[in-house]
Amino acid sequence: MSSGVKAELWSEDELIQKLDQLKLVSERLDVAPNVREDWTRKAQQRANEYLASLPDRKVLSGNDEAETETEEAVRSVLPIKEEPVSFDAALESFCTSVGDHMLMREGHPGYFAYVPGNSLYPAAIGDFLAAAFNPYALVDYACPAAVQMQHSLIRWVARLFGYPETCAGNLTSGGTGANLIAMATARDAKKLKAKDYHRCVIYMSELTHDGIAKVLHTIGMGEAVIRKIPVTERFEMDAEKLEEAIEIDKKEDLIPFVIAATAGTTDVGSVDPVAELADVAERHGVWLHVDACYGGFFVLCDSVKHLFKGVERADSFTCDPHKGLFVAFGTGIVMVRYWKHLLSSNRRALASYLQDRHTCAGQLNPEDLTFEQSTHFRAVRVWLPLQVFGVGTFRAALQEKVYLSRYLYHKLKAVPGLAVLEPQLSIVLFRYEDVPAGQHARDVTEFNLRLLGEVCRDGRVFIASTTVLGKVYLRACVLAFRTHREHVDTLVSALRNGLKQLLD
Repeated sequence: MSSGVKAELWSEDELIQKLDQLKLVSERLDVAPNVREDWTRKAQQRANEYLASLPDRKVLSGNDEAETETEEAVRSVLPIKEEPVSFDAALESFCTSVGDHMLMREGHPGYFAYVPGNSLYPAAIGDFLAAAFNPYALVDYACPAAVQMQHSLIRWVARLFGYPETCAGNLTSGGTGANLIAMATARDAKKLKAKDYHRCVIYMSELTHDGIAKVLHTIGMGEAVIRKIPVTERFEMDAEKLEEAIEIDKKEDLIPFVIAATAGTTDVGSVDPVAELADVAERHGVWLHVDACYGGFFVLCDSVKHLFKGVERADSFTCDPHKGLFVAFGTGIVMVRYWKHLLSSNRRALASYLQDRHTCAGQLNPEDLTFEQSTHFRAVRVWLPLQVFGVGTFRAALQEKVYLSRYLYHKLKAVPGLAVLEPQLSIVLFRYEDVPAGQHARDVTEFNLRLLGEVCRDGRVFIASTTVLGKVYLRACVLAFRTHREHVDTLVSALRNGLKQLLD
């Protein structure tokens, strides 16, 4: 049988000659120690220069600048070619295209627009170490310490929420990946079949993140019924309305499948009454999932810890270290109450090429608790900052953000004409409503969107707008670890100046 490789026609001497020639080129990939040190030093220097300059840069490029910035960024990205360029040239291309032409700067102290993706420096070092050592971190027979590091993080998160020892969890690429695993596990634990998907009902509030609907489609349950449950005046899912909806659906021969609660909605930061929802779930045999991707790590704060009561009763929950623990994008956590559910949903027959592997008795391997099989060693970027700063530092930082949101709330309440929603966690919504009598709601909306542009105009602060129950609000999320009281004062000053520009 022909292998399709012409080398089989060569003599052994010819093959050796070819191999020697190829080795001379492929050896470039094994960089010499002195070159590694040089490249690392230069990259570290450019990273430090960027971080030092970050507070003085614009957090947001204006509309007039964005088009030019985009064109320059695209031009400065080096194309892929057959022959190499110098490391200095490649590094310069990266720093120019990405560092100098970023339109939104995550981690900037004036970044209030969205739930920010921070990047603690030890987390970046952790990513470097993980990539340099590059263990296969999903099985204990490859690197037991890597598996233990991940398990220690999962156990720590479980303790934070009072989750039982029967639980298991995994690190994921983020909230969407974590919610995907949770929904797939719920589907399999309920032993649902494709023929029943169109009868399955998922209950969520009007403020539930759209990622839940996205993952339902991804796991093949796009036909399932999504039932939107009204929220209370505090923007929390109404437990009574939920139970009424479940009872009606059961009479209609539908299958109540999942209650998707949220502990920290993306729009408002509200926390659903999880304990009440857990009561409903238990009465009707419905899987309770809690999306705590944004809000989860506020459980560290004594002032708001009570809001998370009931999460320990959930069948699954998710939280994002790349939000509440300030690490780089690409880090989520999924937790499932019973490890057997997570295991049975993800473990498959052992591939023949792995028949020689061995594992520690009684040890759950991360690869058996996820759909992924080749992943970055994510645990280091979370573990290393927790080690060098200690949990207490994160508790203080998150408590500061909670208090900063209260500070912002009181500052905005003092601005005439502003309607401000009281925050539960660290998101503050507000809108200007003092429009002349007789003007329509669309005029209020238009004014607030113009106000948004004025606030963000000079690039010192960046906020966003959102629509909640039909009303447009301006929205400030206080979660960048570099954000402190002086930056909130800058936001308030920019808002007052913007109002002055529009009203004078």
